Amino acid sequence: MPRKNPLHVEAFTDRHGKQRLYFRRGKGERTPLPGPVGSPEFLEAYAAALAGEAKAQRQTIAQPAAGTISALIASYMKSEGYQSLRPTSRAGYSSRLEAIRNAHGHRTVSGLTRERIMIAFLQPLADKPGAYLDTVKKLRILIKHAIMLGWLKVDPSAGIKRPKSKEIAAWTDDEIAQFEARWPIGTKQRLVFALMLYTGQRRSDVHRMTWRDVGAGTIRVVQQKTGAKLTIPLHRDLA
Repeated sequence: MPRKNPLHVEAFTDRHGKQRLYFRRGKGERTPLPGPVGSPEFLEAYAAALAGEAKAQRQTIAQPAAGTISALIASYMKSEGYQSLRPTSRAGYSSRLEAIRNAHGHRTVSGLTRERIMIAFLQPLADKPGAYLDTVKKLRILIKHAIMLGWLKVDPSAGIKRPKSKEIAAWTDDEIAQFEARWPIGTKQRLVFALMLYTGQRRSDVHRMTWRDVGAGTIRVVQQKTGAKLTIPLHRDLA
């Protein structure tokens, strides 16, 4: 029977077969840990993480090799462009950048070509249009940063097109009526449906709505993405 990892330690194996260790308390931020589990370096970093000290990984892992994708990502994440992002946007960027780093961090920035991006970075995501598009976007941000640093002179992603995605069909009146018949007013399903349908807001904004936002026949919304403050009339199904 395999031995369990220490408390709050998560282990993953990347595409190169290398084990990655992280300290994560609940749903908090992941902190990288040096391996293997039980080594002096691991025990020191793990103890520091348990104690809430910030030194857990940065003092123990090697810096990324100069000129690599990994080094470029590290540089970008220290830049004003990244640091000025909203926390929610930064979390989304970090997730995609970490995926790029894990899969391609060893590659050199100078070796990036349109063909290499298409074959190595994007072809494996051909059946995942969302991940494909987000990877293209983040690569272009990284490439722009590399050009600013003088690591590249031209944009190797130029000419790469967005993936074709299927158009999302809007529900018909009959489909709406069927849903409302299945889930009457008072059910959670109907409430979520009505909030999405009659406020026209993003899922992230609907998720954050509370009774404190409702008053005098309106619902107040501060959009997470844009920061815009809206006052939306309440539909009768929400009144």
